[in-house]
Amino acid sequence: MPRIHPTAIIESNVQLGEGTSVWDNAHVRHDAVLGEQCLVGGKSTIAYDVKIGNRVKINSNAYICNGVTIEDGVMISAGTIFTNDRFPRATTPDLKELRSSDPDEHTLATVVREGATIGAGCIVGCNLEIGRWAMIGMGSIVTKSVPDFCLAIGTPARVIGVVCRCGEPVHRFSDGNNSTPVEATCQCGRAYSINNHVVTEIETAVAAQ
Repeated sequence: MPRIHPTAIIESNVQLGEGTSVWDNAHVRHDAVLGEQCLVGGKSTIAYDVKIGNRVKINSNAYICNGVTIEDGVMISAGTIFTNDRFPRATTPDLKELRSSDPDEHTLATVVREGATIGAGCIVGCNLEIGRWAMIGMGSIVTKSVPDFCLAIGTPARVIGVVCRCGEPVHRFSDGNNSTPVEATCQCGRAYSINNHVVTEIETAVAAQ
């Protein structure tokens, strides 16, 4: 059974998978779906219709807006904010009424692929994809898609290297030409073929386990 803190707010038609925990003062909006063994930290907000996979860890004070999909095994660190509108306005142009918060043609989707990590205090733009097992450094502002296994940092975030499934850096890009393919092996034994920002896993005994 899911575990829900007494102060958490769970709206109608929310689906919480087996073993998922929602902690103090978190708010999960209507029709959101969370898979099994997820963790939603205190004071985090998950908007309506958000889809979240299995074994996703969402730390405290995160905001996940409508239009975001999060796959299995993702880490969303404390204070992360997602966005879904590049040019938001509060009102209509004549200032006479509030714009609806319902999704419309301005709502743009974001996908966080399996195994990715988003560091503490990041801001994630919209209409982009964070790749499988990618890692975003703390405090970064993500305005473009990040490829699989790539490490991105800064404001705006830029790709500076490659990380392993285990989280350890395995390669750092130089400031010059990175078009020459290389292979890199992590201390855990997993190996990767790197051709610019295209990273491919090489089958190893560790990776096959």
